[in-house]
Amino acid sequence: LKAARGGGAGFQPSDAMSRYLAYSEPGATQFDAGKVLNERPRRRLPVFLVGVEAEFRTYLRKGYYKGGSAVCCGGRFAAGQLWPNSISTITMTLAPGFCYFEYILPQVLPPPGDLQGSFLGASQSILGVVILISFTLASFVNPGIVPRSEGIPKEMSPNYLDMQNKPLPRFLRINGITVKQKFCMTCNIFRPPRSKHCSFCDNCVLRFDHHCTWLGNCVGLHNYRYFVCLIYSATLFLIECIYVTFCIFDQRTAASYGPQADFLDWITVVSQDATLVGFLMYCIFLVVAVLLLSVYHSVISLQNLTTNEHVKNYYKENPFDFGMMSNCTQIYCHPERVVAEGPDNVKADYDIHPSYSEDGSYDEFEGR
Repeated sequence: LKAARGGGAGFQPSDAMSRYLAYSEPGATQFDAGKVLNERPRRRLPVFLVGVEAEFRTYLRKGYYKGGSAVCCGGRFAAGQLWPNSISTITMTLAPGFCYFEYILPQVLPPPGDLQGSFLGASQSILGVVILISFTLASFVNPGIVPRSEGIPKEMSPNYLDMQNKPLPRFLRINGITVKQKFCMTCNIFRPPRSKHCSFCDNCVLRFDHHCTWLGNCVGLHNYRYFVCLIYSATLFLIECIYVTFCIFDQRTAASYGPQADFLDWITVVSQDATLVGFLMYCIFLVVAVLLLSVYHSVISLQNLTTNEHVKNYYKENPFDFGMMSNCTQIYCHPERVVAEGPDNVKADYDIHPSYSEDGSYDEFEGR
């Protein structure tokens, strides 16, 4: 696995995933003698289509992989906790969704209830398909599992080991800002920038955002965009569901009490259909959750932060923040880039640089 860590002939600095590993080579480079990778990482098609790079695929094949996820198709897909997490979410989504399209939505569509016969029906159908696809990709695409090493790298100098022969943390200079980089004793690697070891999936994950209980998988470099697409589309879909439900109640009120019906008449009609009221409450609960998530991830995307970094307040000064436009372009169009603009200046040292602040990032970057 030496090649996968960036120390062998198979490592190509321009490869999409390998660029992150260039910051994790075990032999530290002095700040004043760092290497500059001017060539941009090659843009690749989504990992579920073309698979991971050869170096990663070597580790992720059967017999070599040592993490806690179920990996298949050459590392294209990885499932964390299928039961009960993923399966229960699928059940709680598909069952109400089927009832909605079969019994609820047709009540407000033009006769004979054709989904494609109105904007509302067509938009709900499209959003439903987008939700199913984005949920599947977010749940089962490899989030960015980092290959493990079989032991502590031999390149490590004894001067940089502690009393228990564990590698000491070192410091990276990224965009002129110094951050601490710790060694993962489970994977035996220096964690790539923005990575974390997930205790649920037992993997170090590239650009780790969070472990999503509802998906049963980590959200990281390769599936973050699908996760964001999921919560955005779910927000729009649920808002329309709530609108449809209120339209049904309004139609029933007008049919029972005429155009002069008042609010009490409307409440009376609502109280007569407990199932539809339950569906409405279900939608309201979900839309509040996904709307808050949508707003939250919009904000941290503009700042080029992950959930993990934001919650733990990693950065006193964010080395990955290049402005809102560049941040969003990197996250959603060029996730293979470690930094949004400019070349990759790979600089590491075991001595604290004056630009490092103990209040800055990575002090809580423990994981496992």
